[in-house]
Amino acid sequence: MTNLQTPQTQRFVRHIGIAAPFHLRHNVDTDVIAPLSPNPNMTGLSAGERAFEPIRYLSNGSENPDFVLNQEAYRNASILIAGNNFGTGSSRGSGVSYPMAFGIRVVIAPSFGPIFYLNAAQRGMLAITLDGEVVARLGDWAVSNPGVEMMVDLERNVIEVPGLATISFSIDARIRDKLLLGATDELDEMLQHSEGARELRNEDRNTRPWIYTNGTGANR
Repeated sequence: MTNLQTPQTQRFVRHIGIAAPFHLRHNVDTDVIAPLSPNPNMTGLSAGERAFEPIRYLSNGSENPDFVLNQEAYRNASILIAGNNFGTGSSRGSGVSYPMAFGIRVVIAPSFGPIFYLNAAQRGMLAITLDGEVVARLGDWAVSNPGVEMMVDLERNVIEVPGLATISFSIDARIRDKLLLGATDELDEMLQHSEGARELRNEDRNTRPWIYTNGTGANR
């Protein structure tokens, strides 16, 4: 239920989805989100199935019924309400790509591991930092309203939740533009501005033509 483009561009404008309450667990690191060493009792899992593997499954390979994303109301969640310092740990990109393969497009938390935050922007996941009390209120709402959808709008920088006042959020302007434009790497990001750069160069060439000539008067 989104107006996103294809997964190849990972453009993010707004998203409507079920929110899963995961806010009472803090300092969830990338070894939990995307472990390097899989459970030997589990083979052939997809990236999405491996997301949160150490806490999502029991040692015998069966689902852990206490893990929120295994609970029926949240199996299709695409918004994760997380605790402090979510995504701390190593720099591996699977810390973002595994949850995205599961279906997570938005993570809302009081704070993030800095590398996770940058990887999220690079891969098209929206990581929103909010005050801890606001995150707790959203998490409590998700507990009380299992399976109910909320909307995250990056164009307006707001979160709309049934029964709650609209929540505004701020985000780094460059990351916001990257997500809105679908520029998932630095080259894509630069290409988005190539036409404007050409126009500025042509304008400057007309204003200061001597800058664009060498010693013999030829154009550079």
